[in-house]
Amino acid sequence: MDLLVELSDILVSDLDVDKLLQKLTNRCIDLLDAQAAGVMLAGDRGTLRLLAAAPEYTTWVDLFEAPASPIGWCFTTGLAVADADLDIPDPRWTAFARQARDGGFRSAVALPMRVRGEVIGVFSLFRDRPGWLTAEEMRLAQALANVSTIGLLMQHDQGYRATLAAQAQRVLSGRVAVEQARGILAELLGVDVDTALEELRRHASRTGLDLGAAADEVVGAIPLTAEVGPGKPVLLAHRITMDTLAAVRTLVRQRMTSAGLSGFAADTFMLAIHEAATNAEEHADGGRLWLWRHDGSLWCEISDDGPGLPAGYRVRTDAPAGDFRHAGLWLIRRIYPDAEITSTAQGTRVVLRQPLPDHSGGPFSAAGAGE
Repeated sequence: MDLLVELSDILVSDLDVDKLLQKLTNRCIDLLDAQAAGVMLAGDRGTLRLLAAAPEYTTWVDLFEAPASPIGWCFTTGLAVADADLDIPDPRWTAFARQARDGGFRSAVALPMRVRGEVIGVFSLFRDRPGWLTAEEMRLAQALANVSTIGLLMQHDQGYRATLAAQAQRVLSGRVAVEQARGILAELLGVDVDTALEELRRHASRTGLDLGAAADEVVGAIPLTAEVGPGKPVLLAHRITMDTLAAVRTLVRQRMTSAGLSGFAADTFMLAIHEAATNAEEHADGGRLWLWRHDGSLWCEISDDGPGLPAGYRVRTDAPAGDFRHAGLWLIRRIYPDAEITSTAQGTRVVLRQPLPDHSGGPFSAAGAGE
């Protein structure tokens, strides 16, 4: 019932097809206990391309777009096609089955998307265990495929092939932006491309942007060649090491000035950032820094992949006397009592929030870091 209400709201309002398709693939994962789902559409030459997927940006594009696969056969035959055990694959798609198993999948289902009897695309899902969908689950999956088709055709009154081509071009452009952004982040943060994608997803979540918009922001603002000045983006991401600490402080100060933060507020924010960054370098051989503007404030996150704080450790409230280990956390708490400090065996994360001048009357809180 909840799904029906959500879809009806989208369809009768000013239709946002991207939102509709993302909602459908996300709910497919929830309702059918799948680990990935996608909407494939055919271009003018009949080649299937991934238009929407859950997770929102998937690294399995080649898997969805493989021609010799249940998805390809579904598009060719117009019939629902399933492989219930990719460990014993159908000989028509052995290479696809091997690639799917490498991605952690053990079964696949593909259902046709039809317009007046013509197959224009495929709705597909993957699961991490072997087995068939029940008859009821297949009916639900086909219903999701049908709603996807309806949403696409309702977007414009013109021919649906032109609609699909334009939609596909937008998705492909967004995919390029995400690839560019993850490459930039991998380089600046000193991480692999998969970790860079997770960093991009976290940034999109905490700023309320979709992944494509977050990628556009990264591509336009983060490269060190990007113009800095009043009214310019302040977004910054950088690797923290002993060799980069001084440069990172300079970059942060430039972004703070660009955002209109100066004087005592800028100095205290800079001091807290410096202490967190120094801790990451000293105790975890380096880390990562993000700085961004959101909801009337400047936010800074410093994270590392170190061993974390000792078990049961609590940030002290009194001034250190002789033992200056973790004194930086004490100073951060002293400056920003509501700073968010989380630590696990996989690392430590510090999130700071500094209201900008026009919003300085409100109380400080780091609790909204994910807003």
